[in-house]
Amino acid sequence: MTNQHPEASLLLIACLTVLLALPAARSQEAARPAHFIPLLRMDDVPLHDAIRNLARQTGQNFILDPRLSPPWVGPDGQLGREPTVTFHWENLTAEEALARLLEEHGLEMVANPATSIARIAFRNQAVKPIPATAVGGGTNAVIPLLVMDAVPLDMAIKNLAAQGQLRLAPDVSLPSPGPPGRAKFPPTVSVRWSNVTARQALAALLDNYDLVLVEGAAGAPARIVAKEPPPAAKPPEGR
Repeated sequence: MTNQHPEASLLLIACLTVLLALPAARSQEAARPAHFIPLLRMDDVPLHDAIRNLARQTGQNFILDPRLSPPWVGPDGQLGREPTVTFHWENLTAEEALARLLEEHGLEMVANPATSIARIAFRNQAVKPIPATAVGGGTNAVIPLLVMDAVPLDMAIKNLAAQGQLRLAPDVSLPSPGPPGRAKFPPTVSVRWSNVTARQALAALLDNYDLVLVEGAAGAPARIVAKEPPPAAKPPEGR
């Protein structure tokens, strides 16, 4: 039987060609190398500013441990002078540069799948990921972009709790967070997070300042309390 519509056959062939090409194109896109930055240079930049700059270039939601913001508290828990960063690096991704910077200063980025907000802290702090139970079961809407710039910690907590449909006690009094030696209270919060819920943001914020949310029973308002310190290691028993 003679094909009376050659243009239909050509159209079918063209469609099949496009469909067959799609997986190959997607595979090439997935295999595309990471974006390398030809030159990364910093001269006497405060460490916390250098970390923020590189972390934001990775696109990762992150929060800096309070020790890493002025006044500087070192890995030994003592107040001191913040290190400055000077480097001249070539052909690195932002992720590689950040990993190198953190490694050089005894820091680590702890991923938190429950919140999508990583915490950057000293390695000897032994920071653990936030459990999903700390986020709660609320079904808050995702906030496309959450920006706080030098917002007092207590105000940030109260605002996020309200957005997360959590009722806090009206006379909420936050315990002094973070390491001793803090020059002022409350500390201020500066973050830029994308695609998080208010509950996720609140959980990440509280965890960063060694605070926890205790929800009230039978409709009672929630309270903010300090985390319990980990139990001290028992000395080995003598023989």
